[in-house]
Amino acid sequence: MKQLSLFLFSLLLFSACSKDRQVAVPAYVCVPSIQHSPGDPFVEGSSQHNFEDAWIAVDGQIIGANNLPTTLAAILGEGPNYNLSIYAGIPSDGISTHRIIYPFFDPYEVNMELEAGRIDTVYPNFQYNDEVEFFIVEDFENAGVAFGEDRDDFADSYLEKQTDDVFEGDYSGQMLLDTAHWECYVGTSFRLSDLQRPNTASPVFLEMHYKTEEVISVGLIAHYDNGLPDEVFIKGGVNPSDGWKKIYFDLTEDIFTLNAARYTLILRAAVSDFEENVSPKVYLDNIKILHF
Repeated sequence: MKQLSLFLFSLLLFSACSKDRQVAVPAYVCVPSIQHSPGDPFVEGSSQHNFEDAWIAVDGQIIGANNLPTTLAAILGEGPNYNLSIYAGIPSDGISTHRIIYPFFDPYEVNMELEAGRIDTVYPNFQYNDEVEFFIVEDFENAGVAFGEDRDDFADSYLEKQTDDVFEGDYSGQMLLDTAHWECYVGTSFRLSDLQRPNTASPVFLEMHYKTEEVISVGLIAHYDNGLPDEVFIKGGVNPSDGWKKIYFDLTEDIFTLNAARYTLILRAAVSDFEENVSPKVYLDNIKILHF
């Protein structure tokens, strides 16, 4: 009899503990896609982006990030109304495992009622923050090209406007290469300065569209005022691609570390196969430098 009583007591205790440990049913937030409302194209340039992720916060707390389209679970508080903040996400420097929030858009915010077990869908539409500065917007639609400084040994290898393969608009850029002029190494014909707020690693990004049969390297030349020699810094590059792609290079920590007075943005491509591909095609468009 004592054994039976002990068994029944244990069963009741287990049942009570199980009820206490019931998992809360979450609400779900679905983001199918991301839109961007462009501003003045003469200021911002192209509105074409490559946002792959959505970061979602509920009442100021990030609940997760995932590739689009995505649905994320949120454990609810008292409710029923919650403030949702959606952020556009990108792979930084073209690295698929390095995902970050795109820093130049204001978050998309909406107050809505969430319910446990229900899926609510949000269609975020983003705009640039009012404090964003566009230092370079090269879309090859205007007279002249920002990359007018020829840094290689070949007079006939440079970055020019072309109409053979255009991403959008009437023109895109092409880095001219062939086996006789195997390298195209160009820099901006002007210097970049005041890219960050004083003593602050505020965001600085290089963005561009590309379609290329050769690797394109991107970097900076740091120009100092204190008598130090110029310093060449290679940020990274892009690999050959059959179609047009967009990449975002995060220069924030690089600019902060270099701490130069001025910079030259540089691009370089070179012939890699002197037998099979004697005149490789290297196309660029919508090259931008953005900062606060």
